[in-house]
Amino acid sequence: MLKRSQVIAATIITLAAPAGWASDCNPAEAEIKFSIASDAGVILSAGSFNGIPTITVDPPTWDLMNVDERLGMIETIECAIAGPGNILAELQIIEPSGKPMAIFDGITRNLEVTR
Repeated sequence: MLKRSQVIAATIITLAAPAGWASDCNPAEAEIKFSIASDAGVILSAGSFNGIPTITVDPPTWDLMNVDERLGMIETIECAIAGPGNILAELQIIEPSGKPMAIFDGITRNLEVTR
């Protein structure tokens, strides 16, 4: 049986492989990756807050992720939500308490990390 840390590490590696830019994203693959991350407790919830797509993530896992892994996760989420040929203008990453951890600007492809 895998330890939680092993599951999280495997999930981070899965997410680190980007889903691809909007033009060539594979929504079915992105949804599988999203499901894996949810099952592993990396992504805790997804929804909308103040009209902005918002993802709640596990803070200790977020802290372990490097920039490429974070962007891979965000591209996966973007693909799953927006689909091929579309981007999210903005995506919030928050911790369970609601405190912001990052904001992704889908137009400039910039990730502003606050945690």
